[in-house]
Amino acid sequence: MRTLVMSDLHLGHPATRLLGVEMLVGLLEGIDRVVLAGDVWQARTVGALGEKARGLFEDLVREMKVRGIELEVLRGNHDPYEGKGVCWLEEGKILVTHGDAVYENATPWSREMPRFRVEVAKVLEKYDADQISAEECCDRAREIALTLVPVPLPQLPVPLNFFMTALWPPSRTFQMLRVWRGMGRECLRFLEKYGRGADFLICGHFHRSGIWQHEDR
Repeated sequence: MRTLVMSDLHLGHPATRLLGVEMLVGLLEGIDRVVLAGDVWQARTVGALGEKARGLFEDLVREMKVRGIELEVLRGNHDPYEGKGVCWLEEGKILVTHGDAVYENATPWSREMPRFRVEVAKVLEKYDADQISAEECCDRAREIALTLVPVPLPQLPVPLNFFMTALWPPSRTFQMLRVWRGMGRECLRFLEKYGRGADFLICGHFHRSGIWQHEDR
């Protein structure tokens, strides 16, 4: 079975370059199964942009059904309402998750984190990091995502909208760089602690592509 894993399409986001599902159909050729690993669409966006995001997501799901592709949907911090937190492929050798469960506070670079730091701490108190599973780590990340109520941003033209959404406030940039520097190490820690013997972890969330290897993992 040939499986495609996609995440962080952010369909409906004002800064996305994916204007329609037709831009993705080439990736579906010869694919038997698709895992949508979170942040596929802007489920928390309201108004016209939110409706557009939902429509794009439904178009993508419909395209896969037409092609007879098996579909598994995981949730992310931008679409936390539906879907599982993890899935296991190749008889448990591969763990797939969105990625927000890797860090205990899920999304350290969130612009809303400073405003809701106390509320996030209360969520963390509910979970014993030494006693929970990968699925429960994802439940914790989901609770944090729902705690961080999005702050509306002004609508700006391209490319200013990118700088506003990605780089404001300035502390967000610092946190992103810090996470990028250590994400391989943190993903290894997550895999060793919660991976139930899996050799591979596939995730998105960090918006940095790459392959990291430590010994046989």
